[in-house]
Amino acid sequence: MDILLNLLIRVPCIIFATTLHEFVRAAVSTALGDKKPKNDGRLTINPVKHFEPIGFILLLATGFGWGQPVQTNGLFYKNRKRDTLITAVCPSVANILAAILFAFLLRVISAESTILNIILLGLIQFNVSLAVYNIVPITPMDGLKVMSAVMPSNTYFSYIQYEKIIQMIFLLLLFLGYTNAIFSPIISTIMGILSL
Repeated sequence: MDILLNLLIRVPCIIFATTLHEFVRAAVSTALGDKKPKNDGRLTINPVKHFEPIGFILLLATGFGWGQPVQTNGLFYKNRKRDTLITAVCPSVANILAAILFAFLLRVISAESTILNIILLGLIQFNVSLAVYNIVPITPMDGLKVMSAVMPSNTYFSYIQYEKIIQMIFLLLLFLGYTNAIFSPIISTIMGILSL
């Protein structure tokens, strides 16, 4: 029963974190002149528009996953590299800010409701996890967009040739549990700082 309750609580936490992440990407890209997110119907907080089943299941099972990535068009940007970087970074910043807010609420109401505490902890955990895992430079994480904006073009295109192989290796290491040694301490440290 506890396992079922835990799963039921994790579902809305994941949906919130992924919806926030993708909506912010759509909103920021739109603010920078991009018309594609709005034309695609992604400039919305409707979670159905941002739901991606594989990414959702992975998040539920491993803590690593994603929502339906918002497609952007850098041709609309005034400064393509700068605006691509901003669009890639802002969703994770939004997740961290949300985690800070939920951590504050947890401190305020910590003695009031056990279920609410668990929900707030879930919201903190998945928002932090989404932000941390998005530094990974593989599709569909934002780290790849960051690389495209900060690396020399030749170096980036050389990396892209091997990105699918790197993606498969990363997912294999994820399922074998080896990535926990890298990312779990980072996530735990951030959550520990927020709990202060």
